[in-house]
Amino acid sequence: MAHVDLALDGRTNLEGEGKRDDRLRRWVGVGGLAFVVVLLATVFATPNGPDATASAAKVATFAHHNRGGLYLSAYLISLAVLITGALLWYLRDVVAPDDAGRRLANLGFAGGLLFLVGGLFSAGASFAMADVANHAEPSVLQTLNIFSQDVADMAGGATALLLGATSLAILRSRALPSWLAYVGLVLAIASFAIPMLGLPIVGLWLLLTSVVVLVTSRKPRITT
Repeated sequence: MAHVDLALDGRTNLEGEGKRDDRLRRWVGVGGLAFVVVLLATVFATPNGPDATASAAKVATFAHHNRGGLYLSAYLISLAVLITGALLWYLRDVVAPDDAGRRLANLGFAGGLLFLVGGLFSAGASFAMADVANHAEPSVLQTLNIFSQDVADMAGGATALLLGATSLAILRSRALPSWLAYVGLVLAIASFAIPMLGLPIVGLWLLLTSVVVLVTSRKPRITT
């Protein structure tokens, strides 16, 4: 009888862990899709700033006419940072549920943090431009615009670390399909070679990863 109870307890524990794992995977998948939605909203609902080479007068005119859009951009970028920070923290447990690949997953998370720091800098620059648009000299607004544009364009190194290390962790742990890891490695190389592609590459990678995590998550098992 004791053996039967132990067996039932063991099966119950395994089922409980499986359900928790399923919930984690679903939340990670939904979080990735939420990031993509916020990213698309930032791209299509907020104004695109002038190029880093734009004149001070052009940047000042843009800031005066788009204060609301700059505030909205800063808010949406901050929201994306919040969502992505939580997502990447829990993604480590999906990518490397056991010890296999855990260090690589942690390294990928470190790359994600560097990427998010760039996002915070970009949000801060947008907010600052909107905040001082009616008071600062055009040269100050030009400097903020240059900072915002160049920070966004130099996210490639952090993106490469995030995608590359996480993809190697997937190959090590085999917790997700291998083809996703190979796609991630290709995207990591592309983001490092062309730094300005860092943000769209992260969006594409998180979209693919989220879909894969949701599709491969098990359906809840009903016990009687």
